[in-house]
Amino acid sequence: MPKVASILVVRLSAIGDLILVAPITAQLASEGHSVTLLCKDAYRSVATCLPGVQEVLSWEKDRAGIKAGAPVFDQVIDLQGTSKSKRWCGQLNRPIRTYKKPYLRRALLLLTKQKSWALSPVVHRYAAAAVPFFKEGFRPDTVNYRLRMPEVHLDVPDRPYIALVLGGSYAGKRLDFQAWRQIMDNLAVFQMPLALIGGPEEAGMGESLEQPLGSGAKNYCGTTTVIEGFKIIENAALVISGDTGFMHAAANFNRPLISLWGATHPYLGFAPWPIYSKQRAVVTTSGLSPVSKHGKVPWWMPNPMRKLPLDEVISAVASILQDKTTP
Repeated sequence: MPKVASILVVRLSAIGDLILVAPITAQLASEGHSVTLLCKDAYRSVATCLPGVQEVLSWEKDRAGIKAGAPVFDQVIDLQGTSKSKRWCGQLNRPIRTYKKPYLRRALLLLTKQKSWALSPVVHRYAAAAVPFFKEGFRPDTVNYRLRMPEVHLDVPDRPYIALVLGGSYAGKRLDFQAWRQIMDNLAVFQMPLALIGGPEEAGMGESLEQPLGSGAKNYCGTTTVIEGFKIIENAALVISGDTGFMHAAANFNRPLISLWGATHPYLGFAPWPIYSKQRAVVTTSGLSPVSKHGKVPWWMPNPMRKLPLDEVISAVASILQDKTTP
């Protein structure tokens, strides 16, 4: 396909999904394309961090102007792939490449929980939609897809620390207070400060976890922006997180990472990307996962996160931090 002047990339939500678009926008820009990204207004701060993106437009505020013809794009890449995004993109009267969602295969995976139905990494499925714009195919190893962080002034520990991500969009992605307390008690042997990350919903839990004398924890829950949270992740010696946007940020920054899986599962294709050596996944008891793509747990089903083997989390920490001196 000949080089085009401008491409509109549509990915409406959410934080983790946008971070996984970074390798695509980075390569598009590296090959000379002008990239504009359309997302929901709540995620514009994240979208502005994506490498290769020249402009970020708001779904709520700017889409009417796009339909009216200003600005005009030569091509559209729909990485949302929903009926809503397809319908809207179809009204632009421009060539469209669409990310195809494997609904049947995902349904079979959720039903059978068998590895044979595992989905390919979503980054590679995004790339399949954009590949006509790549001269030699998708080559993420040739571009810098790291998030472009703005200057952030934040008080973080002045020595190597472990970041614990308490939040999650649904209960099936979150550990409860007692599980985090047990993990923190076991982390004490490493004598490293702990940074607790989460939104306003986790502020109370973060404060309670921070309180005990000698906990070594600093609570950032509810007091920092998403971008400030990224900064904490970027500078951490180790990140422990459920299936969240901060987990994907840790992978993008190539930080040592332990990902926790309950109602969701790496087989769904949203595992940390890229894969590297200082990365471990701890999955709930066999046969309980995956339950859903987003982490929702039906009312009649126990939360798989409550069956997460916490001893494996601590073993993974020891494995990653094996060069650290312990008493």
